[in-house]
Amino acid sequence: MADIYAFPAGVKSRTGRDAGPGLPGRPAGVPDDVWQAVESVRGMTRIGGVRYREIPVPSTLADYGIGVELEAGSRADAGGFPFDGVAPAGVATGWIMILYSATPREDWGSRWRCVAFARLPLDNGEDDALAPDLYWDLMCGHLDGIEPDSVGGTVTVTRNTAFGALGGDGSVGCEIRVSFTPATFDGMPYDAGASVSAWARFLESTMLVDWETDVD
Repeated sequence: MADIYAFPAGVKSRTGRDAGPGLPGRPAGVPDDVWQAVESVRGMTRIGGVRYREIPVPSTLADYGIGVELEAGSRADAGGFPFDGVAPAGVATGWIMILYSATPREDWGSRWRCVAFARLPLDNGEDDALAPDLYWDLMCGHLDGIEPDSVGGTVTVTRNTAFGALGGDGSVGCEIRVSFTPATFDGMPYDAGASVSAWARFLESTMLVDWETDVD
């Protein structure tokens, strides 16, 4: 499966069909539904403080796909915004892949399906049995425009313990894996940009969370 779009470095998002410098045109054979989804991602409003870049979607997952990696929060090396798969303290990372099947999938209930991942830093005080439920509820609150009862996934609290020269207190984190079917309507293009924006808003929101649990 060939790449069908990109977020070129230094090029602003655009709307409509004016490709602009550095933006690839529509490849041959790409269905109208898919290209309209690409257009919606290109034209979406980006959230300040969230970094975006395209990632490949494995061809085994679907006939076409749009993949976007995201990072929210402040880095000490913020000048480069490296996407290295590591979430340092104060930074949330993740990705969302929007999948399209040429024929409707019974298990999706649609031609479209979204799969997403988030890796969130936690304070040591958040490393408790309540964290999975709290972060799952927070995530679901940001997912709109989806088919009812189509959301499924897992939340895992992780703990890393450092030894030897890297010895210290270690770190805790939270990983969320989720999939859902976006709501689509006959004759209306799917706003894939809204799905990407929803995941970006969720990542951003985790940087503002300050869970306080009262114990009587």
